[in-house]
Amino acid sequence: MLCREIPKVDYAIIGGSGTWACEFPEDIKLDGVKVLEKDMKFETPYGETVPFKLCSIDGSLTKDGKERQFLTVPFHGWHGLAPNNTPSEQVFWVLKEAGVKFVLAEGSGGGINHLLEPGDIIIPNDFIDLTKRRSHIAEFAHKIIRTKDPICPELNSLLYKNAQKEFKRVFRRGTYCTTEAPRFESAAEVQMLKNAHVDITGHTMIPEVYLARAIGACYAALYIISNYAEGLITNWEGDSIFDWYNQCAIPIGKIMLNSLAAIETEKKCLCSTYCTDVPQRIHNRISADD
Repeated sequence: MLCREIPKVDYAIIGGSGTWACEFPEDIKLDGVKVLEKDMKFETPYGETVPFKLCSIDGSLTKDGKERQFLTVPFHGWHGLAPNNTPSEQVFWVLKEAGVKFVLAEGSGGGINHLLEPGDIIIPNDFIDLTKRRSHIAEFAHKIIRTKDPICPELNSLLYKNAQKEFKRVFRRGTYCTTEAPRFESAAEVQMLKNAHVDITGHTMIPEVYLARAIGACYAALYIISNYAEGLITNWEGDSIFDWYNQCAIPIGKIMLNSLAAIETEKKCLCSTYCTDVPQRIHNRISADD
């Protein structure tokens, strides 16, 4: 259903392969969580979105004792679109119009750090971008977006705390490298990333992490290690990632909902300060050149 009006909410959950094997949030069966509306598509300057859901969390579960509504979208907004064909821009345009202040995301990736095993959880605190996609960041904010401390420490802490309740091994820091989908990296590329001290590689943190900052929202993401990155071991066949998806869907869904419910309504982080205003004379010069 194509919706003309975007609901105003402070919170959003971007689903990924961590909850791919379930219907989120219905299958989590967390008392107090309701789906208010589903199949909500929106027209954006970047095309029509995949269906969103508008959901609520009862005040008996939230930090401030008040009901919270949130938008959620499956698998990072991809719907047959290549990642460089603006699905993230579609999603974040909706989140910007909704007034979202807090974004939680989840997914999976290949472990590069030798300490990481399939089934581990990592909540990265930094990133490397090796994609070749065009950046639309200036269309979301007429500012210079700094990516110092790109992950909100408050949201990172909440994901870490709740992940420890569901998984035995959880790492609260690390570097996530986004490479160009839809292929996995070569063994030589993985060795290069290992030399660059990358811990996990995947396809989804970029451009989400910087689009969140562009719209003024705090952002953090959680990932399950679904496989060893290519070349690290010799006997991995590739199909075992789907076994991990089946096992992790419900616990990761719980982590996301419990973390959203626990967010402090007043921001204590510095995320919003990492944007530099462009002087008006520069805007005028650009406009004159156009």
